[in-house]
Amino acid sequence: MKIVRIIARLNVGGPAIHVILLTHELRKRGHESLLVVGPVPETEGSMEYYASKWNVPLVRVSELVRPLSLKNDWVAFWKIFRLLRKERPDIVHTHTAKAGTLGRAAAILVGTPVILHTFHGNVFDGYFSPARTRLFLFIERLLARFTDRIISVSRSQSDELINRHKIAQPDKFETVRLGIDLDAFREVEGDNQGQTEDRENRPVVIGWVGRFTEIKDPLLFVDVAAALKSSSTPAKFVMIGDGHLRQAIEARISEYRLQAHFTLSGWQREMAQVYSSIDLMALTSLNEGTPVTMIEAMATSRPFVAFNVGGLSDLMTGAPQRYEGFDVFDNGILVDPRDVGAFVKAVSLLVQDPERQVRMGQMGKAFAFENFSKERLVQDMEALYKKLTFSDRCAVANQVSRN
Repeated sequence: MKIVRIIARLNVGGPAIHVILLTHELRKRGHESLLVVGPVPETEGSMEYYASKWNVPLVRVSELVRPLSLKNDWVAFWKIFRLLRKERPDIVHTHTAKAGTLGRAAAILVGTPVILHTFHGNVFDGYFSPARTRLFLFIERLLARFTDRIISVSRSQSDELINRHKIAQPDKFETVRLGIDLDAFREVEGDNQGQTEDRENRPVVIGWVGRFTEIKDPLLFVDVAAALKSSSTPAKFVMIGDGHLRQAIEARISEYRLQAHFTLSGWQREMAQVYSSIDLMALTSLNEGTPVTMIEAMATSRPFVAFNVGGLSDLMTGAPQRYEGFDVFDNGILVDPRDVGAFVKAVSLLVQDPERQVRMGQMGKAFAFENFSKERLVQDMEALYKKLTFSDRCAVANQVSRN
């Protein structure tokens, strides 16, 4: 098979890891697989180094940028159209909203046999004004008619796209969970006996990983930290990432006089080492697909507290125990959306119970390795590609026989 994969940018996060690993592994299996990308803005961390690590060459389209621009969007569309007309792939698979719009439109006009699009999250909640959101919904519904499969990374995300946003009928959807390279995380000490042995002699370390943008709501993490410190909870806080909200975060830390308790470490590449120095994770996002940081945290036996948004519910294992404002699962805690008081209580519950942290970590590690390996991802995606290309060839053969 010849596959052209298109994504707007390889910024730090799950989509970049996803497309790089898929491109690399499918090439290993003998498929011709190209990865088309736009530039990463200077304000965001880039994962192009990860493509180099896996020897994935990039086909660059400099105009494929996230902001709306008639000129850039037209030029990017034209370049993608010319590329597809030259390469004549069996499959075009797009990822993220802008690449999904321009890439699928070009693939439709070229006559690509099989067209797929993956929603890693969506831009329908918390990103744009109501008017612009309605426009994007219209475009997605229109493109869905010409898309052979729409892929979501979690079952709950599929339900949301089908039932809430009415993107397409259920038979258009497939759920293919993320897969990442977990080998480095396997080496991190799983049980971390120090969690229980020396907790009385040191503060708990609470981590947050992500882009410093509104959709991730890093400022709320600072608010949570302030609430914990006001209750005399012995804790330190680490934020891994960067973005345009950095100054606002620093100002709020200073406002709460928490400078001695906070570390802003910027982007890090050796994430296994980062998680090994953290006791538990917090995720404050307004919207998520399947956050890689939670998978990585589980793979290193770290429990987590997160708001129950997007695909987070599909990362949980075990029957939940209900508390006021949050649910405690075997591997972590999900808090009712935007209930800040409940979020603080959930974190406090874990901070005060190191043994529960260890149990959650052990369950999370087993769950992550069973469900989110890159081997499983590639196997699932290759099987779907073969099914769709076989169906397309059968349809062409039947048409020829009838003529």
